[in-house]
Amino acid sequence: MTSPSPVDEIVLRQRLSELAAAKAWASPVLPALEHFIRTADDYDLFRVNPIHYGSTAGLSEADAIELFIHAAKVGLFEMDWQLLCAYCPQIAGSFRELDKVHPRFQCEFCNAINEVGLDDYIQVTFTLPEKIRYNIFHHPKALSVEDYYLRYHFAKGFKPPHGMTPEQLVAALSRKFVDIDAHQQCAFDFDISAGRFEVLDLSHNLLLVFFVEGQTAEPQRTQIQLDGGKFLVPNRPTEPRDKVLGEGRFSFRQVADVHPGKHRIEIANRMNELGRFWMIQYPPAFEPHRVEYERFLSGKRLLLTPTFRELYKTQLINEGEGLPVADMTYLFTDLKGSTSLYDTVGDLNAYFLVRQHFEILNKVVSARSGIIVKTIGDAILAAFERSRDAVGAGIEMVQELVRFNRTVSRPLILKVGIHKGRSVAVSLNDRIDYFGQDVNIAARVQGLVEGDEVCISQEVMEAPGVADLVAAHRASADHVQVKGVGQKVAIHRIAIS
Repeated sequence: MTSPSPVDEIVLRQRLSELAAAKAWASPVLPALEHFIRTADDYDLFRVNPIHYGSTAGLSEADAIELFIHAAKVGLFEMDWQLLCAYCPQIAGSFRELDKVHPRFQCEFCNAINEVGLDDYIQVTFTLPEKIRYNIFHHPKALSVEDYYLRYHFAKGFKPPHGMTPEQLVAALSRKFVDIDAHQQCAFDFDISAGRFEVLDLSHNLLLVFFVEGQTAEPQRTQIQLDGGKFLVPNRPTEPRDKVLGEGRFSFRQVADVHPGKHRIEIANRMNELGRFWMIQYPPAFEPHRVEYERFLSGKRLLLTPTFRELYKTQLINEGEGLPVADMTYLFTDLKGSTSLYDTVGDLNAYFLVRQHFEILNKVVSARSGIIVKTIGDAILAAFERSRDAVGAGIEMVQELVRFNRTVSRPLILKVGIHKGRSVAVSLNDRIDYFGQDVNIAARVQGLVEGDEVCISQEVMEAPGVADLVAAHRASADHVQVKGVGQKVAIHRIAIS
């Protein structure tokens, strides 16, 4: 391990001062971050997972995420949206702005066709800028070929199948890493077994796939020419081929069929730049599966962080398409009889009461790790990552309004409905919003509420931790028909006394 590069003291001091002024931090937080910046190795300061950092620094997930959001805002770190392939650990794209993130893409490493969502394969990381400290990972051409593939192109924290470590998986599949200089050629002898053999050059986004089947053959030879940013294979026919392998759909751009046995692969680099090659052997039983990761900051979690919404109002989803969300909990509220409220106390007094009620709801949502997506008249739509937080917020909202009503002459009756499920995150009126049938159902569930109760769907009731919250209150189950849904919806009414 090499010694850390020196920092630019002037820039570091300035950025740390701006971060210190952003909010009141607990006393050890900023000194620990400064120590990390000064002493960590280059890889640790490249694409930092704030949740992992928090676990080592003794910070909660929420505090660690907030720290790095503020640090990025003052330029102490750079925030990147990483688009991950669902079938290999490849970082398919890295973007500074959310509107550059597209959910449909083809992975250059494995040629898988991807359609990913904010929940699991859109990762947010933070990297120390070079103006503060030199980092070799800002210069991928200077990395060894192994680091170029395994540390620059692969996302951190992926979990290989069958309890293997990443190192064990690479050792089991890898046959050769090699750099071939401009206008040089090399030959490699392999004993290729049945399955799939691949030759990669990610510096030019190239993948040549050999499907290895049949009986062992006489020694074979394949010539590969890297020319014009393409693989040319003069002595063997290649073709594009679509395949379904394991859980994934793959559209291989360049495929050849060979037999098992001894095989010489000759690679001639005819370009004026370096070619960076990795040769991999997959056994016949190897089936691609959806990659799992250690816990990281997902795009969904970041969009549900109030600090991000406040500091990065211009970070919006591409207007031409939305980003899928597989699982989120939606909470709708409304005031019962708000029209008569305006008639009874007058517009000005009614508006004042409604504003006070919004302040109460906002405090509750923020305290329960949610965000208010939008207000619609006297109603709100709030979103939560976890259903137990949404239900806890709903119960607390009603309780707080009951207390508030003791101080006013005209009580407010709050209706709360909660449902969970899929949606599409979109940009609308310069803010991020959520649309979909499950969002509509949440609104319909709220419409069933009589007042001073919380209505939740069966899906929310079955979510972790919710039953324990509901057990402290009187609850009744029902099946109701709601507008726009073909079948009856199972709901639970939670009475708040």
